[in-house]
Amino acid sequence: MKNVLLIASEAVPFIKTGGLADVAGSLPKYFDKTKFDVRVMIPKYTCIPWEYREKMVYKTHFYIDLAWRTQYVGVFELEWNGVTFYFIDNEFYFGGNKPYSWIHEDIEKFAFFSKAALSALPVLGFRPDIIHCNDWQTGLLPVFLKTVYGSDNFYAGIKTVFTIHNMKFQGRWKIKEVADVTGLPEHIFNSGELEFYGEANYLKGGIVYADEITTVSPTYADEICTPEGGEGLD
Repeated sequence: MKNVLLIASEAVPFIKTGGLADVAGSLPKYFDKTKFDVRVMIPKYTCIPWEYREKMVYKTHFYIDLAWRTQYVGVFELEWNGVTFYFIDNEFYFGGNKPYSWIHEDIEKFAFFSKAALSALPVLGFRPDIIHCNDWQTGLLPVFLKTVYGSDNFYAGIKTVFTIHNMKFQGRWKIKEVADVTGLPEHIFNSGELEFYGEANYLKGGIVYADEITTVSPTYADEICTPEGGEGLD
């Protein structure tokens, strides 16, 4: 039995702004349940309809360090169509009437999400063989996994797959501020890893640090390897 965690910033039916939500919410139920235990983790946005939020079951909570703050992490669970969904709770980051905001806010929000997701796994007692990351919002997860969490035996051997749904959105922001927020080692902000034209780039981090890279179709895979479709990362 292989354990798989699909992690994304949105998933149907809970929250959707684009095709990423369709994939994250629908794909897991098609795995052979005799061979794979596939679970999903997304943020517990306050804008998720109440009809779903009222069914979520509290699992645990703990605290993590992010920049100079110590932040609360709550974890809720809901089974939907035979799939276990986990929801990371923190209203400082996931409050409001929409899942995304200004980029400088989202940069910190999804750094928190990636770090909170990894920290939640041993607390939940679920150790994935594979973590399937999706788009820039989870681009830092493979980076955290191989740097900050690399010396912890719980995470040893966990592999990451990074799927690019939309190359246009990359999660780019000032290097100094990203370094301050994430606490990532200064030496990885170079042109071969997280740096991109003078900024930190979350999507690039996912591409560089993941064990495998996939896209939504063979056609799109070809397209993003061209100067026209690669958005600077071809």
